[in-house]
Amino acid sequence: MYFLEGIRAGLLLSLLVGPLVFMLLQLSLRRGSFSALAAALGIWCSDLIFITGTHYGMASMKSLTLDGALGKWVGGIGVLLLLGTSIYMWFKNPPNLSAERIMPNKRGLVAAWLQGFALNTFNPFTVGFWTVFTLTQVRERSLDEAAAWAIYGGILGTIIVTDVVKVLAARKLRSWLKPDIVLKVQRVGALALGLFGLVLGWRVFG
Repeated sequence: MYFLEGIRAGLLLSLLVGPLVFMLLQLSLRRGSFSALAAALGIWCSDLIFITGTHYGMASMKSLTLDGALGKWVGGIGVLLLLGTSIYMWFKNPPNLSAERIMPNKRGLVAAWLQGFALNTFNPFTVGFWTVFTLTQVRERSLDEAAAWAIYGGILGTIIVTDVVKVLAARKLRSWLKPDIVLKVQRVGALALGLFGLVLGWRVFG
């Protein structure tokens, strides 16, 4: 049950078109699938660190997480981060996905891993999502360790599978990924992220 709940949340995340998705597509098209998968591994490692940090960090603040005011503060910050990221994505110029391909080497694979790790770690959406999710979906529901990690496993497992699919499908999408199409897809992702932020705001303050 909880694992399926995590899969649903993971599918929602995978449908949001943000800078991480475009980074994977760009690396796959320009440097090949191995570079893109190395970057994806960096993203997954970063997510695992966030999961562990927020889960046990919130546990050490159990007395505070029981306070409804904290939930509103964290939720409010999460809403602002989501809406801010949505606005940024709407006006940001899309990346160039048609540049010539460069063959990767070992140093390039390490650089790709670091790029994925850094972009995910310093992404406001990542920080906001895992903090708000852990507080509202795990701690406030008083889930035990098994249930909590079943949800986390469902989310992370779904993200891994969908990221691999995106990387492997990138080459087939090359002829379709024109600048105007990429901009439209990016703005759809921005709208979805904004809607996600509004729904979160309604759940927190409604």
